[in-house]
Formats: sequence, structure tokens, C-alpha cells
Amino acid sequence: MIGTKWPDIKLYLRNKHPEHLYDVKPEKTVLFLHGATYPAHSSFDMQVDGQSWMDWMASKGYDVYSLDIHGYGKSGHPPEMGQTPEANPPVVDSADAMEDVNRAVDFILSRRNSQKVVLVGWSWGATLAGMFVNTAQDRVERLVLYAPQWLREVTPPSDADLARVPAWRQVDPRDARDIWLKAVPEAKRETVMPKATFAAWLKATQASDTESAVPGMVRAPNGVVLDTMRYWAAGKPRWNPERVSIPTLVIQGEWDLEAPPAMGMKLFNKLTHSPFKRYVMVGEATHAALIEGNRRQLYQAVAGFLEEPAPQR
Repeated sequence: MIGTKWPDIKLYLRNKHPEHLYDVKPEKTVLFLHGATYPAHSSFDMQVDGQSWMDWMASKGYDVYSLDIHGYGKSGHPPEMGQTPEANPPVVDSADAMEDVNRAVDFILSRRNSQKVVLVGWSWGATLAGMFVNTAQDRVERLVLYAPQWLREVTPPSDADLARVPAWRQVDPRDARDIWLKAVPEAKRETVMPKATFAAWLKATQASDTESAVPGMVRAPNGVVLDTMRYWAAGKPRWNPERVSIPTLVIQGEWDLEAPPAMGMKLFNKLTHSPFKRYVMVGEATHAALIEGNRRQLYQAVAGFLEEPAPQR
């Protein structure tokens, strides 16, 4: 647990590393950032067949961390999340989350006496990673954007729509499998995400919010919902890929409906100043590729990108 700018709120920062960590290297120090709905620890460190993505990275020599943004999982929650959702405006937007990312990076670099980390952001986490690089690029070795957000071709919300967004929302994680697998052919769903795997993820995710008033449900802040409406749905990017001048990977699942490949490719094409960029599509994978049948393709593609020397120009 590490401190935040809010005195009564602490952050849950999880770490796994080789038993003997003798040589700290920026390209081997990784921070995972989660999406808009569920915390980091129940996905990045959710064991499938006895091994999570964090376990796999640690077995390859990485010093790997995952951060629960405040309002999510095992991190502290704003006091507004103990009140009715309609009593307050949305809490924990991207700007607030950036305070947490800064604290986590500061802690990791100080702990390891290092200068840089690798950021791996999933969905909204990719937005946070991009925002961080826009403001503190000198502290990031490489950037991985997994299933990133980008502009949505929808009708911009009205001021009345924005005003109706409550402070937080109740989410039923039991619905997540059907949402993730919506584009997957029926015959392949059990292969992509076995029900037993989903049951383990569900148990860990439900256990991440012990203060939820509704059994089986988890709470999530709505600051990110307001951000999506105010920025992405209104044609205004939350960060600028053209200002990124470090090696960057964009990686997505073929069957991801939440952040479809076409969206990621638009973002990739805007990385015009990255000295080394790569786009990877994982076949027969969805938004939740990190716990799916083809998860090792995701793991290996990310590790391969991190370990490959940048091309000489």
C-alpha cells in the first residue's frame, strides 16, 4: 500500500519478480495499468493453468507491478463511493488516475534506484499510459498499448447527458464473459475463454470489492465514463500519440468489440514520431486476451517487443 495526494486513500501496488533480483534494468521493470471497470490484480495476476501474466513475466526475469487505481479493487475508495451514486458528480477521472500513476512510478523508481519503467496499459489503462508519456516521457523506457481507446464515431453527448452521469456505478461481473465473447463464434467460445477460467476470474473480481452493498456486484468510479463522453465521443483525444518519441507497441485481439482493431490502427498511424513502433493482432482473442486461450501469444508478443533492440537507422 502506497500513499496518494488524498490523505485517507492508499493505493494497492502488487509486485512479482525473480527470487534473486540482482540486476535492475528499465526494460525489465514493468507497470501494468487496468481498464475502466475492473482492478488490475484480479486480471494481470489471475492464474490460468497455474500461471498469471505477472507470474509469466517474473519467470522471464521481469520486475513486474500492477496498480489498482483508487476507487478500484484493493485500493482505497473516495468517500463519495460510500454514498448513493446520484449524490455526487463522477469521481476518479483520468486526471485523478494520473496522480496515482505518478505515485506508483515514483515509488518503483525510488525502490529500485532506477530511472525508467515500461508502461503496459490495457484499455483505459492505455489512455493513462499515453497521458503519462505525454507529460513524463523521460521516465518511460517503452510503451505498450493493449486494446487502447481511441475516438468513437458516435453522436456527441449533450450537456444534459453529461450532467446525468452519477458518481459511480454498480457492475455485475457475471456479465463480462458474454460481453467479451459477443463477436466470438459460438463453437469457439469455450476454447477462447473456458467457463472454469471465467469462474476463477469472477471469484477474484467479486472479492476485490468487499464493501459493495449488493452481493456479487462491484463498484466502479464514473469519472472514466464522463471522460469517454466528454473526450472520445466528442472527437477530442485525451492524449497526443504524435508527441510519443519512444518505442511503442499497439496490440489487440481479433474479436475485440470494445476496442476493435480498426480503432487501434487509427491510433497506431498517429505514432508518427515513435522511433520504433509495431502493431500486433492476436488471432481469436477478445478484449480480455490476457486470460484467454491465446494469452501466451499476447505475453510473447509483448516480451518480444520489450527485448528486441530498436532498429538502427
